Amino acid sequence: MFGVGSVWWLEVEYEDISDSKVRPAIILEKTKDAIYFLVTTTTKAPGDPPSFYDKFKIPIINWRKIPLDQASYALSRRLIKLSESDLKNTIKENDYIGQMSLPDLQWLVTEIELRNRG
Repeated sequence: MFGVGSVWWLEVEYEDISDSKVRPAIILEKTKDAIYFLVTTTTKAPGDPPSFYDKFKIPIINWRKIPLDQASYALSRRLIKLSESDLKNTIKENDYIGQMSLPDLQWLVTEIELRNRG
């Protein structure tokens, strides 16, 4: 049910304020112990000039094929780690949005690694 590259609606808490928002989240890696999510996505494009946080926004190339409603960016600064049991309690079957293609997912993972070095 929770395959790598699948995209789900997930309630995500903000880091700096005590509030949350439901956003699409992409499963990047699945291990025995936990499932790692990309923090989430946003439709807000990087600014010009870009802010510090904008360097962590990675365009989702084929967002229409997933399908997402708007051009979107993966927020690669923070990963959410959930156990499979927590995931099953948090996400329901009707929260499924779609699936990223393998080439798009591989490109995204490479970009996350590049942007989070250092």
